[in-house]
Amino acid sequence: MIKSTTFRRNWVMAVFLGALAVATTTCGGVEPSPTAPSTATPAPAPAPAPTPAPTPTPTPTPTPTPTPSPSNGGVLQVTISPKPVPHSGSPIPNCTLPNTWTYEQNLDNVGTSEIVLSDRTDFFDGALFSQKSGLGIVIPAGSKQKLTTRFCSANAFEHHTRTDFTGTDAKNNRINYKGPEVTLRAK
Repeated sequence: MIKSTTFRRNWVMAVFLGALAVATTTCGGVEPSPTAPSTATPAPAPAPAPTPAPTPTPTPTPTPTPTPSPSNGGVLQVTISPKPVPHSGSPIPNCTLPNTWTYEQNLDNVGTSEIVLSDRTDFFDGALFSQKSGLGIVIPAGSKQKLTTRFCSANAFEHHTRTDFTGTDAKNNRINYKGPEVTLRAK
């Protein structure tokens, strides 16, 4: 009976120690040293919300600088009348298209030397429309001259035109003038 009691005690002790070993391994980890600090890392802090990039302030468009005129030379300026140009419908010589527009180009020499305009280039809706050479339009210093300008089209909707002039002044300075954009109103 002593043997069975000892056997039973040993067996109970073995089961107890085995259960203790299983409980220890399933309930936690093994620390390198009972006095060492914990190696658990703290949860990372949430990333800060991104600050929106500041909207760039647009650079102001500089005021265009007029092309310097030659010293004591001729300077051409052109104004349009009426502006915008109303639809006319009046017949134009050498044009059988029904939609017409007529306006004045006022050529003003604001310089100190006579201008002679030799060439004219017309644009209609951004495309080259016509070129004329050998004009010989003379505008004395401080004087103005009017040119009547006519356009016709098969279409009655809004159009855009421009006339550029080239020539020289009395001091042989080249004149290259890009005319203003002209709106031809729809019918």
